[in-house]
Amino acid sequence: MDKTLVIPGQSRISFDGGSQALLVLLFFGQLFFNNGIYLFIGAVFFWMVFINLQQPLKPSVFTIIFVYHFIQISASVWQSNYIGQPVDYRSPHAGDAIIFSYIGLAVLIIPIIYFQNRIPKISLDALRKHADQLSIKYSFNAYLISFFITNALGGLAFSLGGFAQIVISLMKIKWFFFLLFGFQVILKKRMQWYFYGAIVFEFLIGLLSYFSDFKTVIFYVGILFIGFLIKVNLKQLIYFLIAGALLFMIGIKWTSIKGEYRQFLNQGSKSQTVRVEDNEALSKLVELSSEEGDYDKAAVNMLDRIQYTYHLSKTMDRVPSVIPYQDGQNWGSILSYTLTPRLLNPSKPKIDNSVKTSKYTGITYLGSKSGVSFSLGYFTDCYIDFGYYGMMIPLLIIGLIYGFTYFYFVRKSSANYVFNFAVVGAIYLEFHGFEMDGVYFTGRLLITLLTFFILQIFAFPWIYDQLKVRKASKHAQ
Repeated sequence: MDKTLVIPGQSRISFDGGSQALLVLLFFGQLFFNNGIYLFIGAVFFWMVFINLQQPLKPSVFTIIFVYHFIQISASVWQSNYIGQPVDYRSPHAGDAIIFSYIGLAVLIIPIIYFQNRIPKISLDALRKHADQLSIKYSFNAYLISFFITNALGGLAFSLGGFAQIVISLMKIKWFFFLLFGFQVILKKRMQWYFYGAIVFEFLIGLLSYFSDFKTVIFYVGILFIGFLIKVNLKQLIYFLIAGALLFMIGIKWTSIKGEYRQFLNQGSKSQTVRVEDNEALSKLVELSSEEGDYDKAAVNMLDRIQYTYHLSKTMDRVPSVIPYQDGQNWGSILSYTLTPRLLNPSKPKIDNSVKTSKYTGITYLGSKSGVSFSLGYFTDCYIDFGYYGMMIPLLIIGLIYGFTYFYFVRKSSANYVFNFAVVGAIYLEFHGFEMDGVYFTGRLLITLLTFFILQIFAFPWIYDQLKVRKASKHAQ
């Protein structure tokens, strides 16, 4: 890292008096809602973590991860409020699941805050100097090339057997170039329409996929813009709240049509595949979007789909009263499965998440044979082994792994902050989901880190050299 270009900036995002007053009003106003104590505790927890985690002009990927985890925890409270029920209307342990999920999330994030503090403060002018070392045109061309390559690889990945996970990790290179280009667009204020076009195109491509991948580009855009938060005024906060409300309404509409749209995509095959042409999918999407729907039912369904403490609470109902704590056996089997490559064990069975979820929740779920999968979530995997307080130990270990590797890639990926911020954004965003099953989470984290360690040693020096502004062309840039 070129320390001569590091000019100290501020350590925390600042809020003006108006925005502070509105936030205080929103925080204490929640006490007057049904289940208000859970909302208030969540709001205070959110503020304490956010203000320390998201520091001006530093990577914001873990802020996105934290915010999405928080939403998945607190959504169960809002769902209960929407239908006028206490939080424990489906499980007597629902309140415990919410509170201990907040605690577990804090334990997960604390090591990351520690390493975030160790990253040098940097000013906007200094970050622009780092951006000026890179060619925005070359970065855009690299994004275009990686877009077509990764889309081609996506169609082949699951036919490659033991190499599939490595290929999936390599496909993150597209998002690295997307972020690298986006950072330069913001800092240099050039090629904005190319960037807006890329966002719209990625969004539309995501809409046409079975798994609703349009959310992915929204998360990456969030990484770009949250990282540039330095000061927040009342007007900006109001705009943010309005945008959040609009996204909520769009989410309700999407939930109301998602089931029928997916049935159209797979043509009733019960497979998680798209069997129609893109233009047919888009026409069907427009048709469904124009229809009236039951928005109250869709809102409840959306909140139920977002929240992910229900499985934890149902597991708490049964563990340890019906099924004893596993005392590490669950995570032992997860690590054993993850660390045994399919190349060395071709008969390695495929995981059906629904089987374990049904066992520990007592709810009978359909499985992979029906084209669906229901996971417990890795927080619940920790609880199954170690209980309320012991679950914090594996979550702390995961946080330390995040923190150590994050700090490594921020410093070692190249001599350029903008390049390195794009690297960490591409590496970690995949792990934004509270609902990720322990096996999937561990396997993806291991393969992703291994892939990017190799890239950092053998590929990033060459990529960085190719993207640097050449002296002869610096004037043209």
